[in-house]
Amino acid sequence: MVIDETNAFRRHEGRGAVERNPKLEEAAREFARYLARTGTLEHDADGHTPGERAQRHGYRWCRIAENIAYQFDSRGYATEALAQGLVEGWKKSPGHRRNMLERDVKHIAVAVARSDRNGYYYAVQMFGKPC
Repeated sequence: MVIDETNAFRRHEGRGAVERNPKLEEAAREFARYLARTGTLEHDADGHTPGERAQRHGYRWCRIAENIAYQFDSRGYATEALAQGLVEGWKKSPGHRRNMLERDVKHIAVAVARSDRNGYYYAVQMFGKPC
């Protein structure tokens, strides 16, 4: 759903759609789980850059970008509401918006993990342009 919402936003802004990439998905999933497990929200929380994480999962990149976020509601979330909340939040943030509208990227990955520690949902959205 986050990918669909992101591509709808990109189309609305005159950008081409981005395609899912399994290698980027592995990197995003691993990092989302890390963020949820540790309760941190920093791009280098695990001691690595987004590019290093992508490369570790076999994605050879010339351009990489990453959006991270967390959402919490004590009542929980329906999948659609969680996806919309993440995308809307990223659209309102200049840096995240820039990543979402990057012209050169071709691939996208999204992962969401729920923390057992605090109940937050941690999301990682990655964009890449392969070499």
